[in-house]
Amino acid sequence: MRRFIFLITLLVSVTVSTSGQVPELINDPEFHPDAKAAVDSIYNFNFDGADSRLAPWKKVYPEHPIWTLLEGMKYWWKVLSDLQDTAHDERFINIMKRVDYQAGKLLYKHPSHADGLIIRAISNGYLARHNANRSNWVTSMRYGRKAMKAHQYLKQKQPDLADLKLAEGLKLYYTAYLPEAYPIVKTVSWALPSGDKTRGLQLIREASDEAIFARAEATYFLGNINYNYEKKYKIAVREFEELYNKYPDNNYYARILIKSYYKQGRYNEAFTAINEILNRWKERELPHFEVMEEELLTWKGRIFEKKDEREQAIEAYKEAFAASTELPNSTERSFYTAAGYLAGKLLYKQNNVNAAKSYLKKVSRAGIDNKYKDRSEDLLEQIGN
Repeated sequence: MRRFIFLITLLVSVTVSTSGQVPELINDPEFHPDAKAAVDSIYNFNFDGADSRLAPWKKVYPEHPIWTLLEGMKYWWKVLSDLQDTAHDERFINIMKRVDYQAGKLLYKHPSHADGLIIRAISNGYLARHNANRSNWVTSMRYGRKAMKAHQYLKQKQPDLADLKLAEGLKLYYTAYLPEAYPIVKTVSWALPSGDKTRGLQLIREASDEAIFARAEATYFLGNINYNYEKKYKIAVREFEELYNKYPDNNYYARILIKSYYKQGRYNEAFTAINEILNRWKERELPHFEVMEEELLTWKGRIFEKKDEREQAIEAYKEAFAASTELPNSTERSFYTAAGYLAGKLLYKQNNVNAAKSYLKKVSRAGIDNKYKDRSEDLLEQIGN
């Protein structure tokens, strides 16, 4: 029966498309399961699977702007997988600008078109987040306002749309959180919309369960908020575990999980997961293996160091440092400085002064200013360089 309805939908849509109209796929129940499966495939780096799942829809509606949005979502993971590599920025920005342009053309003809509005909100949301990652705050705010304008207009038309709940939940949570955390904000709190942390978290949870495009992002924000702001670490780790289990080939979620395990002192779980992840990435030749090595082997070295197994810790740090040197902008990477300093520190404690100085000098010349660079300089001064 489902296949029959789908075929009828496609047949009818041929007539619709030839008349120049673009359907509201976000409001088509037949589209939802295919779209959710495709988005899940993108988040699990199965891009071919996403294309295959949506191929019948794309064949019928080739001019719909959603296809360019999905291309941008795929490319986003190339950017986010290694934020120190800026080589992909220009193409990503251009893709998302093209998405916004296509959505704008659709909205020019049909100002209330649900797909046009949500695609405009999503594309500009990505551009806002990307520019925030690059510390381009004014540009980020400009894109953010454009995204929220489309979001608010669509909310007036369809207040119960699941994909709107993430942004609405984040707005409610942070407008309540900021005046509590930063007293200076209280002086201008009258200018902010009223917030509600409980309701905000509830809406984010609903988006995590129901949305098409925003489910994984909502789960991520539940973990992030519970970890960094609510200090509910067990809940946060469960959210990160859910992301890793659902998207096991996503390097970003794997790295977040390992970090959260380590920060909570769950060293055995972290150690086991590190070995499993690195072995699977190597055997299957999954992308961004060097990024995984530089980060996960640094955490592995820290675990060895916690257990006072210094030789193993040094080897892990050395491997992490070597992986980092093979990556773009190596001397500006935080794990380059962390692994290099930690290796140098332990080598010095073993009286292997020359090897220690070799690592510490490299870190001291790094292009990033952080505590590991400062500590390397201090230790070199103590040693006498």
